[in-house]
Amino acid sequence: MLDRSTLPGDLWVRMLWAPKEAAGIQERPIVLVGERRRWQIGLVASVLGFLLLIALAVVRVPVVLLLVPMALALGGARYGASGRSGYYEVREDGSLGDFLGRRTPLGLSQMRRTKA
Repeated sequence: MLDRSTLPGDLWVRMLWAPKEAAGIQERPIVLVGERRRWQIGLVASVLGFLLLIALAVVRVPVVLLLVPMALALGGARYGASGRSGYYEVREDGSLGDFLGRRTPLGLSQMRRTKA
């Protein structure tokens, strides 16, 4: 499976999918990885944007001004999910392999999910 000692210190393994036992099919495990620092910064920006949105709505500012905190919250969420975050194959030696993208790869439903 995945050897955590080969991962850079800033990466966070969120979930791991292992292939089910099937005869003749050679699949590699897939891991969902996130960047801890980016995730925390994005979370703070999103929460601040959301709180600012509520505060401005309570004060009854013009609707156009509500777009600013919405953009802050959306930008924080996008920042937190970017960088080296995404799905990776796991190599035979337990290190991260090919980057599969940020969207859920096809075929994960045929694999068994294990908490990393």
